[in-house]
Amino acid sequence: MAETNPFFPRLFEPGFIGTMEVKNRIVMPPMGSAHATADGYVTDRMKDYYAARAKGGVGLVIVEVTTVDAATGMDMPGRLRADDDGCIPGLSQLASVIHKHGAKAALQLHHAGRVAKSSLTGRQPVAPSPVSMPGQEWAWAQPEAPRELTVAEIRGLVDKFAEAAVRARKAGFDAVDLHGQGLYLVAQFLSAASNKRQDQYGGDLNNRARFLLEIIQAIKESTGPDFPVIVRLTFWEFGVEGGFSFEECLQVCKMAEEAGADALRGFIMGWTIPEFSLMEEPPNSQAFFTDEIKKAVGIPVIAGSRISPEIGEMMLTEGRADFIAVGRGLITDPEWANKAAAGKTDEIVPCITCIRCINSVLSEANMQCSVNPAVGREREYEIKPTANPKRVLVVGGGPAGMEAARVAALRGHDVSLYDRGAVLGGQLLLAVVPPHKDNLKGLVEFLPHQLEKLQVKINLGTEVTPDLVEETKPDAVVVATGAMSLVPDIPGIERSSAFTAEQVLGGQEVGSRVVVIGGELVGCETADYLAEKGHKVTVTRRGPRMATKVGPGVREILLNRLEKNGAALLSGVSYEDVSDRGVTVTTSEGERRTIEADTVVLAAGAKPDSQLATALEGRVPELYVVGDCVEPRNIAEAMAEGYRVGLAL
Repeated sequence: MAETNPFFPRLFEPGFIGTMEVKNRIVMPPMGSAHATADGYVTDRMKDYYAARAKGGVGLVIVEVTTVDAATGMDMPGRLRADDDGCIPGLSQLASVIHKHGAKAALQLHHAGRVAKSSLTGRQPVAPSPVSMPGQEWAWAQPEAPRELTVAEIRGLVDKFAEAAVRARKAGFDAVDLHGQGLYLVAQFLSAASNKRQDQYGGDLNNRARFLLEIIQAIKESTGPDFPVIVRLTFWEFGVEGGFSFEECLQVCKMAEEAGADALRGFIMGWTIPEFSLMEEPPNSQAFFTDEIKKAVGIPVIAGSRISPEIGEMMLTEGRADFIAVGRGLITDPEWANKAAAGKTDEIVPCITCIRCINSVLSEANMQCSVNPAVGREREYEIKPTANPKRVLVVGGGPAGMEAARVAALRGHDVSLYDRGAVLGGQLLLAVVPPHKDNLKGLVEFLPHQLEKLQVKINLGTEVTPDLVEETKPDAVVVATGAMSLVPDIPGIERSSAFTAEQVLGGQEVGSRVVVIGGELVGCETADYLAEKGHKVTVTRRGPRMATKVGPGVREILLNRLEKNGAALLSGVSYEDVSDRGVTVTTSEGERRTIEADTVVLAAGAKPDSQLATALEGRVPELYVVGDCVEPRNIAEAMAEGYRVGLAL
């Protein structure tokens, strides 16, 4: 009998999905990584990525979206395939590396339907009906018009799902997961908004669910009753007339159970721009839906959505879920489960819900994470003890400097960190100030806490000079002194009523009417902060569009919220001057106008603070420069450079 975990007894209690016993209740849900080859085969990078999460202690790993028919169902490069026996050897290797660490392995089966790309398949996308996906920049750009599937083609696709499940079992997987959520073909059949058929696969809910139910039954017939089938459904399709409702979801859950499904999980799907993005999603936000599904069915329910070990334990103890899905938390920290099992939850690297992991894959790149640069590089980025301990001096307590210090200390170096400020954090301290940025607080607290635990010597309120460096005689210096705000060349900009965005986010008082000069992330978030406080805000920029460097999904929501709060967005301007009245510009239409303002906020970019780095060249044995003092960028680049330097020391 397994020993009861003293910290989270229910979370680390064995459980069953069908006949499959899972060592604990932690599930890694499928998340597209694009780590496969362009034509859909397993790579060493993919094996390393999944091995790290299995080694990290999860009970079940569900491997990401795997197409059952690449000829019609592929929606982006780097998706796995299970539509040919030639895929079995690679899938077998993938299942083996997961099993090696004691986790069970499931394979998610998928067909993109109307969001498949003809550029990949060479064919027009197929769907239940010739209804294009809603074209939203934040969801899916330039959707293609699909062709309606014939009944014979539908039955052929049912067979392809079953054949892919057989290959998964032959490859050594313990279960399959059917992707019936959101954008993809099974969900397209379930929704009356995308399924307009009038035959046995359309019309009432029983008919719209037929495709899903036939797939479940075909898999059971092909693989046997002891091979579990997990079904992922859309809880609720909001923002589209006739979309899949939660009442329908509950009915389909019952139908899926009767058809032979062994477990259920799901997620909300929306087509309109919501008030908040995934960045702002509160922990356990989907609990209402899983609570109701749990009451409606007798098979296991897998709950998810930003669940901490404490929330997971509560959900299991209260009987509100049978398993807990940890998705983005396992991207940021593969050791999430092991750390929870050891009661070391303060050492779990926090997900900041920046959705870089999602946006990187949607942009057809490999998965990336802002706070874990080792994603997809697990082998080469492994933190190993150094054979040559050094005295390392880090200058700058922002994310780049703290991450360099953390990794260097983990490797066994003797690290000292200096910062001119009173507290550690650098730009992170300002990044958490705008509305709906609370999720960054976890990182603001995590990094200094880890440095303290690793006994990094912290020196605050200290301006580092070349003389100080020479006095301390370090073996290596890491300069992470950040950046300074750019002051644009506009007549009158030196007026006392002009402040930088950093000053404003740091608490500087401003007038009731504010012009923000600069329309990228810093400018728009500062405007969001001021507009929510009731200031009349105008954001101006020279470029033709606002927030062009902000990821899809976040950009649209941020701009939508600014407009809702009364902020004016004025792009394509040229600046004439700043005066007591405000900011005079010439608009893109050639109109010369003065925007009245009591305060002008400068958010027009930044320049590297490289003075110390330049002064130290040739004066120390090893010199590394990281973060914004190389080039002003975002948290992801700062963390990545700090991590790499920590490994290189």
